[in-house]
Amino acid sequence: MRLYRTRDGVACRNGDDLVLLELPGHDVIPHPADRIDLAREAPERARIPLADAELLCPTAYPGKVVLAGGNYLDHVAEAGLATTTAPVFLTIAGDPVVGPGTPIVLPADAPNHVDYEGELALIVGRGGSDIAAADAWTHIAALTIVNDVSARDIQLSGMSDGAITAIDSVCRAKGFPTFKPLGPCLVTVDEFESPLNLAITTYVNGEVRQSARTSEMIFSVAEIVEYVSSSVHLATGDLILTGTRGGVGLATGAYLKAGDLVEIEIEGIGRLTNPVVASKSTPVSAPMQRVNS
Repeated sequence: MRLYRTRDGVACRNGDDLVLLELPGHDVIPHPADRIDLAREAPERARIPLADAELLCPTAYPGKVVLAGGNYLDHVAEAGLATTTAPVFLTIAGDPVVGPGTPIVLPADAPNHVDYEGELALIVGRGGSDIAAADAWTHIAALTIVNDVSARDIQLSGMSDGAITAIDSVCRAKGFPTFKPLGPCLVTVDEFESPLNLAITTYVNGEVRQSARTSEMIFSVAEIVEYVSSSVHLATGDLILTGTRGGVGLATGAYLKAGDLVEIEIEGIGRLTNPVVASKSTPVSAPMQRVNS
């Protein structure tokens, strides 16, 4: 099932239209699994053309965002990271999550090395700890697209030889407002075959910057969920980002600038589009993000 959160309520897609569902409230979370079950049976109340709909972030208030890194070999190589035998991750609060069409704002005090990272995101439907890989998919409600935007100069100030030395700096680099665009919809996991083999493509101003398939991930979705949940309690509505492939601005020097348009497309989900704008604020430090460990 493909669900959209709009100004007019939750909707599912039917061809070029969105079918608005008779559901209480506009949010798919905080209990996405229950809401998805309700959506499957909800009656239609209206239809609007998808092109005319004002889409919102499909998850309104994620508690935390888990960022898995170094999960594609070519990105590991271009970023000078060390290959590992287990997933590498950190967590930040959900504040930077925004929706499709929302501008990515270049921070006033770190505008020159802002980078894109097209990624597959998992929406946790059922929380838990110490989740076995064999059970991982039963804890995931849906998949969506995310741009793991990062201020590389700040990120690199907290790293040495590819290893994190100052986690606060890395979390700050990942946690500026608008740095986690998400959408345009969520697609329930029953729509996908396992193991995943979805094409992911990132465009900047129409130019392909990244192109990969999820089958190229070093660690699978199940392995990421198992490893993360062994040290972090996953709660309903949390997001798990599964890593990006090579082709980021860090390697090429082609960082984002005001006026750019970033589009990330994932097979079977859709295309997430966000413009890039300059900050209207005077330089200030970004609020420190909560780190869960």
